[in-house]
Amino acid sequence: MSKHIAELIPKPGERVLTAGRSRTGKSSFMDWEVRAVQELRPTCMQVLVDTKPRFRAEKLRGPVTYRNRRDASKLYESWQKGPVVPNSVVVPIHDDHPFRGLWNKDNPSEIAIMQSGDAEDWLLMLRLLKQFCAAQVKDRERRIVVDEALDFYQRTTWSIDPRNDVFYRTARAGGERAIGLELGAHRIHGLPPLILNMLSRVNLFHLADDTDLIHLRRSVGIKDAESPRGDYTFRQWAVTPGGRLSEPFTGRATYPDSYLAQLATT
Repeated sequence: MSKHIAELIPKPGERVLTAGRSRTGKSSFMDWEVRAVQELRPTCMQVLVDTKPRFRAEKLRGPVTYRNRRDASKLYESWQKGPVVPNSVVVPIHDDHPFRGLWNKDNPSEIAIMQSGDAEDWLLMLRLLKQFCAAQVKDRERRIVVDEALDFYQRTTWSIDPRNDVFYRTARAGGERAIGLELGAHRIHGLPPLILNMLSRVNLFHLADDTDLIHLRRSVGIKDAESPRGDYTFRQWAVTPGGRLSEPFTGRATYPDSYLAQLATT
């Protein structure tokens, strides 16, 4: 049975893990989830956290006012080819007001991309995301999507900045304020067990190490966890309103040729 991605995206306030080794299609799946939420819930304030970095924003903020936009393509001239996220803007993380002018009433569905490959900037990102979650926003959904979540955790599963572990805090209490979280990772080992305990949805692509499945069984309660074997094949479990896990859906991600042509070969 096939499903459109609109049937698989998380609802407001959900906590999601999308896991899979490199080249399995994990990041592309998350990319299309972001696009689907953008289309179906256009007032959702989405931040895409990209530490590889991989994603290309469409626009830069400014230069005259916070609402002005200019083309961002020159920012990525030295990169290998990759997908451009539609209606997206770079978050200027070193600016005094990095979020000002984003998700404004004229363009509420704009996706904010926070990106840097510098580990020092990752600490700054955590502080900014903490501010993003702490802001008093009325009647609007918020969502944080992290492509490489393990960059923010040490081998001990402790955050690189425990005082600003916004992912744990959002997983624990974000749902009541319609703040959703999605963590992408090549491995499950290394993510805090307390975050895994609070997941409401899991997307599982093929894993390099099947011992990672132990964490899905122990921390999430997925008894039938099995790493998919086919190309771009994934399994999804969701927590039902009564607290039980759904039966897994198994599917194969397919994308338009126009999107596939943008992807890098490595």
